[in-house]
Formats: sequence, C-alpha cells, structure tokens
Amino acid sequence: MLLELKDINKTYFGAQPLHVLKGINLSIGRGEFVSIMGASGSGKSTLLNIIGILDNYDSGEYWLDGRLIKDLSEKQAADYRNRMIGFIFQSYNLIGFKTAVENVELPLFYQGIGRRKRHQMAMEYLDRMGLAPWANHFPNEMSGGQKQRVAIARALVTHPDIILADEPTGALDSKTSVEIMDLLGELNREDKMTIIVVTHESGVANAADRIIHISDGVIGSIEQNRDHNAARFGSGDLIK
Repeated sequence: MLLELKDINKTYFGAQPLHVLKGINLSIGRGEFVSIMGASGSGKSTLLNIIGILDNYDSGEYWLDGRLIKDLSEKQAADYRNRMIGFIFQSYNLIGFKTAVENVELPLFYQGIGRRKRHQMAMEYLDRMGLAPWANHFPNEMSGGQKQRVAIARALVTHPDIILADEPTGALDSKTSVEIMDLLGELNREDKMTIIVVTHESGVANAADRIIHISDGVIGSIEQNRDHNAARFGSGDLIK
C-alpha cells in the first residue's frame, strides 16, 4: 500500500475548537486514480494537506511508502514533499516573474540538479504537455488551461510517487476542465501515476477509479468506478 491513514483526527483550536477530521481510515495503492469528494467545509482540503505533508494531524497514524509520517521537522517534511509528492492547485501557484520553463525547473533546483539538466527535463515535460512553444512565456501571457498544464509539468518533473490535485479544474471552463481531467487519466493509465484529486464536482470525481465521499470530517462511502470512460465525463457535468 502506498499510503495508509489510520484513525486520523485533526482539530483546529481557536475561539471555538473545530474538529475537522474525525477518525479517518483510508488506504490508497500505488497506481490508483482516486477522487476525494465533498462540499465546502467537509474536511477534504485538510485531508489533502495531511496527505501532502503540508499540515500535521493530532492523533492516529499516516504511513507513506512504509514510513510513519509524524512530528517531522520542516526540513524533513520539505524533503518528503520534494521527492515524493507533486502538487497541482486550483490557482496554479505559478511564479509570475518566471517563464513557463523556469516554473517547471523550480522543484529540480531545490533538488540540486544542475542548470542544463533541469532545463532539459523541464522542456521534455512542457513538450509532453504540448507547451514547448510557450516555454519562454510568462503566466500572464497564457490561458488558464495552459497555466494548469505548466503546473502539471512542474508536478511531474521530479518523478513523484503521488500527484495531489486540489480542485484542479476549479478555475477553468468546462471544455478545458475535460481536457485537464483526460490528461490526468492518461498519466494514470500510461505512466501508472498515483493520482488523488480533491473536488466538490461530481463530473470531476467521476474521472477517477474510486470516489471517496467525505462529509463533516467522516468518510461516508467509497464508490468503485472501474468502468469509467470519457463519455461519462462529459462537459455537461462540469458547467459551473
């Protein structure tokens, strides 16, 4: 099993304590394409942040590739993230003053890879995303779909074990949303990439093999969706 969460609890303490995750148990195998679906406030983003080692949990156990992820230093957490996890965000999180290829190169820079090698690797992934001609363009010169493809290239360039996508189509129109989800499906099928998508949209969730429904910090049901296909992920499902 690539990752396993056992009885994970998380509370945010403020004027009024908020128990966000309530005994989450979840296992995801290598090569799975999984969606975590829930309404705003359901706990899905907190769960994603814990899986992505962006946030700590209060109790339980989180095992990633056979290692217990708990009480890590920021340096240790950053090292795990940089080596094992690729992130795709709704707002792309591209650096505005860097070109597309420089944005894709950035994780390789933090891994200590030399300039020529990281440029070559970044160009390979931009080419795969169909964006080689846009390599020297800045984010404000690209469409939403192009920016998300740059973000996907950046997530893939370090060859991570897991891709975590947080509402990856949230800022896109319906047609582009379909294209991005088809691309993630292709990466899962052809590269055996483990992909976890967090979403509140049923059309996006249905692109995955398994749909995990979360509500009020509890996993309510898990649907197997092994016979999904492009026809089920029609643009009509994605109209905002």
